[in-house]
Amino acid sequence: MSTPRPVSGFDLHCHLDLFPDPAALVASCEAAKLVTLGVTTTPRAWAQNRKWTDGTAYVHSAIGLHPELVEKFHAEIDLLEERMPESRFIGEIGLDGTPSHRASWSDQIRVFTRALIAADGLGGRVLSIHSRRAAHDVVRLLREHTTPGRVLPILHWFSDGVATAQEACEAGCYFSVNLPMLDTKSGVALIQSLPAERLLTETDAPFTGGRDGASHSTTVTRTVERLADLRGLAEGATLRLLADNATCVFAFAGLSQSFSVGR
Repeated sequence: MSTPRPVSGFDLHCHLDLFPDPAALVASCEAAKLVTLGVTTTPRAWAQNRKWTDGTAYVHSAIGLHPELVEKFHAEIDLLEERMPESRFIGEIGLDGTPSHRASWSDQIRVFTRALIAADGLGGRVLSIHSRRAAHDVVRLLREHTTPGRVLPILHWFSDGVATAQEACEAGCYFSVNLPMLDTKSGVALIQSLPAERLLTETDAPFTGGRDGASHSTTVTRTVERLADLRGLAEGATLRLLADNATCVFAFAGLSQSFSVGR
């Protein structure tokens, strides 16, 4: 393992390419020592996202195919499978069961299943997964098409109940939590129920947390503060917990990088 890298926080699910100035955001994250995972919504966006993060110490890119876009871009699963060997991080993928996307449900199942099979075949892949109103099916497909030790699933902005979260934990899932989750009774109950060793933080920016580097960093800091208060821990202890968990995630992806915190 390399020398621990100092960090200020973690955002393990945001959309770099949807910011007004993605390159400036990457530079801001680097300067702030903010570990960031930028997901993509179609595999065609991967090449440019990869250019933005080439050579960076703190910012990483993932290749994905968002379930909300599957109705229009389902044929791009071929490109996702083709380019998946280029990234250890896969996302955003998953299922969306909301009424506005039910028409594409069968295509979503097919695309998500193929993505899981491809990731499992490669091994050492970290998945950032969308599961809105579809968590039971997401967990079922993870069980059916992946092998423990081959993929590490992270459920982004999980909004199902505690019982389903427990099923997901048993299937090896981590959970990336954000400020909006901490603003609802159901989100608080969920986060309180999760094992400490499965907690990560995210912003899902720019959908939350502002549209520039300063507001993005502030959102991450506020998330740690709120999470610390909820879990009854000091902020420094909470950030160390998140650093330990992120170290496990990055080690799974074959990146032997540990993180240190100064508070």
